Amino acid sequence: MSNMLKRLSLLSLFASLATAVLLLSYPRFTSSLSYLPVEAALKRNWEDYPIKQNQFPVLIGFAKKAIGRLDLGRYWQGLGWLYYLQINAENIDTEHGKTLLSLSQNAFEASLYKSPADPATWLRLAWVHAWLQHDSTTVSAALKMSFYTGRAERYLILNRLDLALRYADYFNQQDIPLIRDQIQLAWRFFQKDTLNHMQSGTFDQRVVLSLIEQSHPELAMEIEEKL
Repeated sequence: MSNMLKRLSLLSLFASLATAVLLLSYPRFTSSLSYLPVEAALKRNWEDYPIKQNQFPVLIGFAKKAIGRLDLGRYWQGLGWLYYLQINAENIDTEHGKTLLSLSQNAFEASLYKSPADPATWLRLAWVHAWLQHDSTTVSAALKMSFYTGRAERYLILNRLDLALRYADYFNQQDIPLIRDQIQLAWRFFQKDTLNHMQSGTFDQRVVLSLIEQSHPELAMEIEEKL
């Protein structure tokens, strides 16, 4: 009889543990299920299948539902991108465009609060601050965090250098080497694109050369020769 009781106790224990595991995993499972359409839509967007305007409200609803079930940084990041991507078809200077930028800012900040080591989200937040015409120190602070958390992420270099050159005057002298480093990386990995940006005026030639002529004279001379 005692053996039977022991077996029943063990079975009861295992059942309790199984129930606890299921209860703990249920929010993660249901939130992940809610977020799947958002994840799929964003992946297709990066692959050159832009999200259609009429899809954004539904996808935002899915992202919010996922966050309501499990408060994860990547869900907030996805929500921030959904707000941000809508602005491609909007005038940033309109009230609606500014509202979307503010919503995007809030979502990106929530994402970074949970996952701060994310250079892409820091960069996007810096652009949002710039478009909302926030204080220059706020823009440069977010931009510097993007440098610190992923200085050599190739897919960020050109876009990050674009913003950094616009705000170079607001960087402290001790932080200027961060921009110089990005110029070197851009030249090393994307020389043709960097030249094109400088020739088109996207990158200010004067600012680029003034930043490196003292510290990297050989690089400055090489760039000048190719312009």
